[in-house]
Amino acid sequence: MYFFIKVCLFYFSLIGIASYLSLFERKLIGRIQWRYGPRYCGKFGLLQPIADGLKLFFKQNSLSGHSVVSIFSCGLLLFSSLFQFAFLPLGQLSLLSSQYSLLYIIICHTLINFAELLIGVTSKSKYGIIGGIRSVYQKFGSDPLLFLILVCLCSRYDSFDIGYVSIHHDFFVWLLIPVLFSVALINTSHIPFDFLECESDLVAGAYTEYGGILFGVIYLSDYLNVLFNALFISSLFLQKFWLGIGSVLILSTVILIRAIMPRCLQIQMIKLSWRTMFVISIFTTKL
Repeated sequence: MYFFIKVCLFYFSLIGIASYLSLFERKLIGRIQWRYGPRYCGKFGLLQPIADGLKLFFKQNSLSGHSVVSIFSCGLLLFSSLFQFAFLPLGQLSLLSSQYSLLYIIICHTLINFAELLIGVTSKSKYGIIGGIRSVYQKFGSDPLLFLILVCLCSRYDSFDIGYVSIHHDFFVWLLIPVLFSVALINTSHIPFDFLECESDLVAGAYTEYGGILFGVIYLSDYLNVLFNALFISSLFLQKFWLGIGSVLILSTVILIRAIMPRCLQIQMIKLSWRTMFVISIFTTKL
C-alpha cells in the first residue's frame, strides 16, 4: 500500500512539474522578448497551466475523429514518457532500482519513438503523415548517437545501472555532456531541431489533426521528455541537492536556445550528428 501511494504521488508530482514547466518557459521567453507572459490567471499567472488543462479536457469530443490506433499511440506516448522516470537515481524519491536501468531507459525511448511515428502516420491529414515520416528521418540524427553513448557507458563501467555510473563516473562522462544535450534537443524536437512543427509547410506537423485531450497528452509528454532528459544528464554526474540545480540550468538553457536561435535544416542536423557529435563520441570512448 505504501509503494502504491508513493507511485501515485511520484507521478502526479511529475505531471504537475511538467505542466508548470510550460509556464516557466512562457515566463522566461516573455522576459527575453520584453513581455510579461501569462499573468492574469491567478497570482502571477500561476493558475494558467490548470486553466489550459481544463480547457483541453472539456473541449468537444476529440476522440471521435481518430482511429483506435491513434488513441492507443497517444496513450503509449504518455505511458512511456512517465515510466522512464522510474529508473532515475533520485535518492529517496527513486521508485525502482535495477542493475538494468539503462536498458529499460533505452526500451522506453524506443517506445516513445514508435508512438510518435504512429501518431503521425495514422492521422487522416497529409500534414500529419508527412510529419510522422519526418520524425523517422529526425531520429537518424539522434538515436544512433544516444545508443552509442549508452553502450559506451555500459561497457566502460561494466554495468547497466545508471546509479552505479553516476557514482563511479570519471572525466569521460563530462566530455559527453555537450553531445547528450544536443541529442536531447533533437529527441524532444526543440529549436533549432523542431522539424516536426515547421509552421510554414506542415502547419503543426504530425499533430495537426489532434485536439482536446489528445493534444494535451501529446504536449504533456513533450514536456515530460524535456524534464527527463534534464534529470538524466544531471544524474550522470551530479548527486542529491546538485541534481535539482543542474536540471534547472539545463531546462533554462533549452528555453533560452528556443528564444534566440533559428531553426536549422534537417541536412544540417544530420551533418552535425554524424560528422561532429559522432566523432566526439568515438574519440571519448578511446580515452
